[in-house]
Amino acid sequence: MRYLTKSLYKTGLECPNKLYYTKNKQYANTKKDDPFLEALASGGFQVEELAKLHYPDGVLIEDKKSDKSYDYDDKVIQTNHLLQQDNVVIFEAAFKFENLFIRVDILEKKGNHINLIEVKAKSFDSTNMEYEFIGKRGGLVGDWKFYLFDVAFQKYVIEKSHPEFKVTPFLMLADKSKTTTIDGLNQLFRVTKNTDNRTGVECKIKRLDTVEEQSVLTKVNVSEPIQGIEQGKYRILEVFDFETSIKELSKAYKEDNYFNYPLQYNVCKHCEFKTNKDTQHLKSGFKECFSKQMSWTEKEFKEPNAFEIWDFRSWKKLEESQRLLLKDLDETDFGEDRPKAGKMSRVERQLIQREKAISTDNKPYILKDELKEEISTWQYPLNFIDFETSTSPLPFFSGQKPYEQLAFQFSHHIYHKDGTIEHAAQYINTTAGEFPNIDFLRALKESIERNEGSIFMFSNHENTIINHLVEQVYESDLTDRADLFVFGQQISKGKKDTPLIPWKGYRSMIDLCKVIKDYYYNPYTKGSNSIKQVLPAVFESSPFIRDKYSKPIGKINLNSLNFDKDKVWLKVIDGIVEDPYKSLPKVFSEWNDDFETISELEDINNGGAALTAYGKLQYTDMSDEERLQIKEALLRYCELDTLAMVMIFEHLKELTEK
Repeated sequence: MRYLTKSLYKTGLECPNKLYYTKNKQYANTKKDDPFLEALASGGFQVEELAKLHYPDGVLIEDKKSDKSYDYDDKVIQTNHLLQQDNVVIFEAAFKFENLFIRVDILEKKGNHINLIEVKAKSFDSTNMEYEFIGKRGGLVGDWKFYLFDVAFQKYVIEKSHPEFKVTPFLMLADKSKTTTIDGLNQLFRVTKNTDNRTGVECKIKRLDTVEEQSVLTKVNVSEPIQGIEQGKYRILEVFDFETSIKELSKAYKEDNYFNYPLQYNVCKHCEFKTNKDTQHLKSGFKECFSKQMSWTEKEFKEPNAFEIWDFRSWKKLEESQRLLLKDLDETDFGEDRPKAGKMSRVERQLIQREKAISTDNKPYILKDELKEEISTWQYPLNFIDFETSTSPLPFFSGQKPYEQLAFQFSHHIYHKDGTIEHAAQYINTTAGEFPNIDFLRALKESIERNEGSIFMFSNHENTIINHLVEQVYESDLTDRADLFVFGQQISKGKKDTPLIPWKGYRSMIDLCKVIKDYYYNPYTKGSNSIKQVLPAVFESSPFIRDKYSKPIGKINLNSLNFDKDKVWLKVIDGIVEDPYKSLPKVFSEWNDDFETISELEDINNGGAALTAYGKLQYTDMSDEERLQIKEALLRYCELDTLAMVMIFEHLKELTEK
């Protein structure tokens, strides 16, 4: 029997066609279904274990250790046995109806009444609930849609399999209005593959003395939005009401049939069933959909299409006319926006991208005079910084709230006016259970205050983090509180919703990504403004950068805090410039697979992996040698991020000086 679970139902709601490809090993799938790594990155399973402490007498439906395959019936039998009690709390209660199967995070039975409690690491504010789930215009708030349909699906299966019960649905969420009285709350839940429970989290305590004071979770009744879903008022698949969506998706999955649901371009763009150079031996579900529904051949797949267009917004219009190739689009398909004096507007940039893609023109487009004027306002030496951060749903210390930002690493490069490039400083805190923010800010202050030059970030992330640190410092009683507060405000702009008086520092960070968007377009980026796409594009377009960085760093006035002087950043292999991010040494190449806790972790070559690596350092037990290996890998990765910013700047400078 092929059971439609709540996760598969969610997949079907995203796109019914995905059900045909999911769980099928013949098809490439870029989404890795690894709960262990997910737990490290999101903290979601730790929240689930904390939620269970709200119900200290709860009974867990456990997996049989001898099971070679997942025994659906056994879990339902265990659940039904416990449900014979008048009052009981069950963790991971299992229910089955036809080919529908669910497990409920927490189920509370009182007589014939059941409280269905779905635990999520997602945050909310219990003091501001008016439009939390249902917006001002009467529709479901987008961020909550899939969570609420998940709960509605569980309620449906319980009621169909046990019509004698009355079910009330709840979400249990991280409440940002709450603080904990427990120091090191997040360290009480250790991620491990050696536990018997499904979450893979070992809880170091058995109960909370005072749940309301110590926990940061709140249970929220979601009966109103769930009722709207059940009545068909709220939908994700517009052509199906709630019950019909379940029946249609379960039937297609059970029979292993391709659904042939009309293509939704905004969903197709992010389809996980695409092949890449590592999965070329597998089938592409993405290609099959377009071949079946739009009669595409290899010719069409090789032509530029609207998926490549940065920030494209007119998907519905293209769906209705079944157009996607850029050669079939005209200017009206891109909509209108406000022109920006001396800068490229969103639509202007999109049209430039379309024109260059159709004509196969790979030469960068630049507003040379305008960019030159912008650069002239920058003060040397130039400072390039990058942060690595994490948020934990469970606070580190007493008095803290969920999801307070943790700034655990930065890198700082300085570009001097004579062209010397200095890797000036770096900071990293990998100590488990240690709150890094204040030491991070102190180290950043010491490094940045070495000069009065302009400061650069890539995207607004660093500004957001500094805002958060400024607020933390303001509320603290630190002896250097005033100095840190002033420094933070000097290098940042206050966000709109700041509880402080809005500010704009005289050295507020310049967003190099915004500079790219305003003045420069490189066809090799295929519309992406990610630094990890812009840098390889610069290598393709700039002979100067290629020549310079194909030499050892010791010969080009560049030092490094993590690589020796013979390190070469740019290599050409078979005529193709190697992506420098992929050239970083493998994280664990020095170790064999005896180290189970790290053997499955991917190389650290993107922010998500860095966050996951930090999660491993925080929530898993490992040796000092393992910890050192991850620390060194994080340092190498972050150094390249700020050096990449330097390279991009040098390319822009090169173009304006021709």
